[in-house]
Amino acid sequence: MVMVDEHLEQALQEYNDKVNALEPQGTSQELLDAYLNRGSVLSLLESYVSAITDFDDAVALIKVLENSGHPVDAGCFVKAYVSRGELRNDDDTGLMKEDYIAAAARVPELRENSRYYDRKKTVEMCLNVAGDLLDADYPVETAPFLDKALSYLVGNDDNWSRNCYTKACNLTGQAAMDEHNNTRAREEFTETIRVATDLKKAGKLEDELELVYAYVSRGDVEDDMQDTEPYLADRLAAIDLMEDMLKRNALDDTELLANLHGEVAQLYMRKNEMKKAERHLMRQVAINLDGAREYMRDQQIDDGTEEYDFGDRDVDGPDE
Repeated sequence: MVMVDEHLEQALQEYNDKVNALEPQGTSQELLDAYLNRGSVLSLLESYVSAITDFDDAVALIKVLENSGHPVDAGCFVKAYVSRGELRNDDDTGLMKEDYIAAAARVPELRENSRYYDRKKTVEMCLNVAGDLLDADYPVETAPFLDKALSYLVGNDDNWSRNCYTKACNLTGQAAMDEHNNTRAREEFTETIRVATDLKKAGKLEDELELVYAYVSRGDVEDDMQDTEPYLADRLAAIDLMEDMLKRNALDDTELLANLHGEVAQLYMRKNEMKKAERHLMRQVAINLDGAREYMRDQQIDDGTEEYDFGDRDVDGPDE
């Protein structure tokens, strides 16, 4: 970490020198690059206010250059607005949206040789922006970014592309669901499940939670459509995946798993299948108790008190 910080500090000094040398000369592509690069370094150093100031200056400079007849590369344009939008996300999602919308106007122009963006960086940026917009309840605005990401991913069979494709489909499905387009959402989550399942079988799925999320989200859509049996099947599939992850110590948070068991138990009770309902209720209790026990261990303070013993329970796992 120290070596990384030293490297960033050195880079910051270099960009400070460039900005100081270039600013007296007026507007130029070199000054724009210096603002963008220094802003990026400041972001990494968590100097967010100073970083935003550099991106403000970059946006202002872009407008001056374009108004004076000097075209700005799409990569520089997108970099300035996306970078500022990312930093605005925590304080004002409305300003974040404005910056992302501005960037979206030129996202289709990005090429593999655009400044600041190659194929992978473009895909990663588009998926991150789409995620930010969905988190802030702006599903419509995700379209240009998801379309661009998919244009680089569809038809590519390397593992990186296929894993990113599952994320893109999940985000597209979430956007469709937020827009109450259940048919489109179901199709997108089904596509994620298809590709992610193949990757998992080959041992090449990078994030198993993408597959879990697809099953859970498709189940949510099916529940909204009152399609009970597919909803139950998807809930059970998600449970099986998460239980397997739990056994392998690959599941960091068990809250969703416990909640899914509870939902399935409620459904079985409505179907009057009480033994199945009881198994899932007992499993929910066991997971919650384990979570409470872990919390107590993490929070335990050496004050002379003894840790509470929750005891062990033997409970059945999910239905096969």
